[in-house]
Amino acid sequence: MDRKVYFAIVGAGGMGSFYTRILKELPEAEVVAIVDVNESRAKEVARQYGVSEYYSDWRKVLEKSYVDAIAVCTPVRFHKEITVAALEAGKHVICEKPPAMNATEAEEMAEAAKRNKRILLYGFQWRFMEASKYVKNLIEKNYLGHVYRVRVHYLRKSIPLGAGKWFIRREFAGGGVLIDCGVHFIDLAYWLLGRPKPVEVFGKSYDYLGKQIEGFSVEDTYIGMVLFENGTTLVIESSWIQNWREEHGFTLYGTQGSASIYPSLEVYLNLEGKYSFIKPEVKEVEPTMLKLKHFIEAIEKGYSEISPRPEDGVVVMKIIDALYESAARGKSVEISV
Repeated sequence: MDRKVYFAIVGAGGMGSFYTRILKELPEAEVVAIVDVNESRAKEVARQYGVSEYYSDWRKVLEKSYVDAIAVCTPVRFHKEITVAALEAGKHVICEKPPAMNATEAEEMAEAAKRNKRILLYGFQWRFMEASKYVKNLIEKNYLGHVYRVRVHYLRKSIPLGAGKWFIRREFAGGGVLIDCGVHFIDLAYWLLGRPKPVEVFGKSYDYLGKQIEGFSVEDTYIGMVLFENGTTLVIESSWIQNWREEHGFTLYGTQGSASIYPSLEVYLNLEGKYSFIKPEVKEVEPTMLKLKHFIEAIEKGYSEISPRPEDGVVVMKIIDALYESAARGKSVEISV
């Protein structure tokens, strides 16, 4: 390693502060500036982590020649503008999920990364979990056989959804629980399955409980199905609020075995006609740290392949766009990838 990678954090809220803390623990990185439209918040986060520079205008850090990378941790509405401008200014970008408000914006971001020969990595940290990598290895070595369906249920009983939360407002978030939480699991399934081509979706959204909250303009629950070209189906159930206990699970079903990643790693295999249920022991490392280390290594070594690729973000956003369209039209929607 010749030198550190110097970061500017754009968005000093929860994720921006978290990124700053993680990066402060990495000797190969240094945070040199904090940006937030609320300058007092930028100043406070900078003070908390010993960062000398803080700004209220993100354009200021694009002018700094010593800034190598921008971490975009803003509401989704601003992802595309900041990311494209940063890439055009010669900066590498790690952008929090979801990639953008829609697939069209994600395509513009991917094209800017390619045009400027810069790294663009999205914040899909579930790919970096040891449990996820363990199951990915099982699939690649054909232990599960043909994985023909995936079921995801991420159903929260309740989370803080006050009127001041930007993610409950469509104009800032692009949607509700599907784009905010479901996006992680759609990406994870897409990656684990080997990036198959999605061809059709069907889904239904609900806002019965959310619309009782002031300022709430998105869905609080989304139930959908994605069909891939190879015949595999992904069923996703996601909710922020429900009158029931929390329900969580991420399970892949194959012709020779099945595996669950969340809430715990469990594997069920057919070994020569005998079934075995195992709970592999894996030691998880903070996935956001692994994600940031991957990003830094990609910059230092000039990786031609990163995970996720900018194009993966486009596909995931096309799936989400189609799911929202399906809910609006009340019918299945085909996807062109």
